[in-house]
Amino acid sequence: MSRTTRAPRLSVRFSLTPLLVFLSLLAALHPGAAQTQGAKPQPSAAQERVGELKALPAKGKRYALVVGVDKYADTQITTLGGASNDARSLADALVRYAGFPADQVILLDTNQPADRQPTRGNILRRLSNLATVVPKDGLLLFSFAGHGMERGGQAFLLPSDAQVSDDVTLLEQTAVNVLTVRDWVKKSGVRQVLLILDACRNDPGGRAEADNPLTETYTRGFNFNTRNREVEAFATIYATDLGHRAYEYTEKKQGYFTWALVEGLKGAAANERGEVTLNGLINYLQVRVPKQVQIDLGAGKVQRPHAVVEGYKADELILSVAGERGLTIASKVPDEPESAAKPAAEGVAEEGREAPGPQLAGTIWAGERDAAPYTVEFFPDHKLRYTLVFSKAHTTGTWSQIGNYVHLDIGGYSSMSGKFDGGVIKGKGENVNGEKWDWELRPKEN
Repeated sequence: MSRTTRAPRLSVRFSLTPLLVFLSLLAALHPGAAQTQGAKPQPSAAQERVGELKALPAKGKRYALVVGVDKYADTQITTLGGASNDARSLADALVRYAGFPADQVILLDTNQPADRQPTRGNILRRLSNLATVVPKDGLLLFSFAGHGMERGGQAFLLPSDAQVSDDVTLLEQTAVNVLTVRDWVKKSGVRQVLLILDACRNDPGGRAEADNPLTETYTRGFNFNTRNREVEAFATIYATDLGHRAYEYTEKKQGYFTWALVEGLKGAAANERGEVTLNGLINYLQVRVPKQVQIDLGAGKVQRPHAVVEGYKADELILSVAGERGLTIASKVPDEPESAAKPAAEGVAEEGREAPGPQLAGTIWAGERDAAPYTVEFFPDHKLRYTLVFSKAHTTGTWSQIGNYVHLDIGGYSSMSGKFDGGVIKGKGENVNGEKWDWELRPKEN
């Protein structure tokens, strides 16, 4: 599943990144059918007796691995235009609006340094580390935006170093089988899981305009058996419905799905009490996404997000609260004592938890490009001002930070991603004309 550009304003994408696939494991689940399509859950008497989960774990027990792949080493695979932006915006929203600690959100995307590139090795290593670190009474969120494909009755997510082939054996060696993701989740023993998948955009094999629809093979791969207690609760949110593809929002340089997802978490999906519930978010996505797609691409283009929810009381499970930042939601499981978090294996904790980075808000940093010095002022509301020292010309933009990793968007023209290295920040930049450069920022001297 992949994405491509169709209309002048948007790019189409077939993303196998289950957009917010919320796989949650916490309470015992009804042995019946999953809730789908974002419809309001209708629990049976048996479900009510067992008790559906109504809350996420405490803030300190929430972990996320967010992956976005735009560019591929295999030239047969079409380049995407918004998957990395999707990953960055979602990772930022999880921290700012959904109560995830910044040092427990791991971001892998095309614009990151080598150890944060969305390669197969990096993805599997991070999944392995999280399976060891996340406490059983915690929450694991996995999100993937990029290409996906199906071969031989098996579904695969395509990391940046994947090789497209009809040979399933080669795909097993270079891509990520969706069953591998599920196996790592099961191995972790975590009780709550959220999955967000957007990997059904355009055909990854070079046919940019060919559809790559969501299939049952993909959805089966991301379902959990709550009856057998593989997890206690989970939610998987797909960017589109079965048989359809997802599209890229060219104007926003994102996929329509994640764009709406983040807006929903910010408060657009809030109820009259200002709460964004799981059910409210799904319903919002299923109205907002198809409406915007039809406005921009025409009535013939259909994209309606699809969701599978089990074990959660979706109309009461609060994901965020409008107007609140860094929200911490109460998380006691009904009739079940909270267990102690499992200790991380030696040498693994740093992989599962990112060390908190230096505080950027309220600081000014200096750099130089082509012998022209400039400064970047970071404001607390995640906005920035980029100023050329000699001419005093300036432009505005936005910034985000997860641990030691920093991303800057300068006026929608340039993108700069980097990492703290001692007392400086080093990284790579790229503008809309395709120009690339290395950059370094250091604290501005007074």
